Amino acid sequence: MSTAAPAKSTVITLVFIHGWGMNSGVFSQLIEALRTLDEESESVSHVVFDYLCLDLPGHGAQHDIIPSPYELSTLADSVGSQIPENSVLIGWSLGGLVAQYLAMNQHPNMLALITIASTPKFQMADAWPGIKPEVLSMFTEQLSLNHHKTLSRFLAIQMMGVENAKALIKQISASIDALPTPHPSALAAGLEILQHADLRQDIGRIVVPTLRLYGRLDSLVPHSAINQIQHLQPNSQTLIFKHASHAPFLTDAKVFAEHLRGFISAMLLHS
Repeated sequence: MSTAAPAKSTVITLVFIHGWGMNSGVFSQLIEALRTLDEESESVSHVVFDYLCLDLPGHGAQHDIIPSPYELSTLADSVGSQIPENSVLIGWSLGGLVAQYLAMNQHPNMLALITIASTPKFQMADAWPGIKPEVLSMFTEQLSLNHHKTLSRFLAIQMMGVENAKALIKQISASIDALPTPHPSALAAGLEILQHADLRQDIGRIVVPTLRLYGRLDSLVPHSAINQIQHLQPNSQTLIFKHASHAPFLTDAKVFAEHLRGFISAMLLHS
């Protein structure tokens, strides 16, 4: 008596891209929470989740790889070459800018886009809420004097207003310190990208399912920008974490992971 062959599983890869001055180690707690969900919950039939955390050029394991010119398009080329088939691209902050660039240019391996505390334009301009130009200029100036101190200060800004900020800063610092320090030239060029990149006229071209996640207390991506971003990409979904700042996936990794998985599972069920 013959039996039917078991159905082949589809592998969905969640690809994570970190923010400025960080590295792939920053996602360790979130990945752990997602793996716990894999063990505890029933996933979509015949779907297996895999996880890939990438380092931007000049950061982490790629600290000595500096493309020339170091700009948004070359970062996207570097990331894009590493994205496997059936991937959900998840970009945090600067990494979200890279992810949006790949999505608007319709990378063939992308199933969906998820941005975390990101925006099509980081620097404030006219009626566009964002980081004040003088703040980014200050970081550029301080970077040339002491990049370790500048990174620490940037971390503190990311956690402003969060109840357990000190513990989170200690946790994130331990995660990123496990990998090499970012290259100073990559840090300087990354700030240039945050100052000048502007994808506002392009994100309307994004056709893959999109989820945009924000922290209500975020001063780098102000709450007042969220509706404007939604207007530019009306087919995207928005979720705001009320007690989080610029790193909502660190404030409560378990809850964050549940929302992440909920979006992906719903997308797969309706595809």
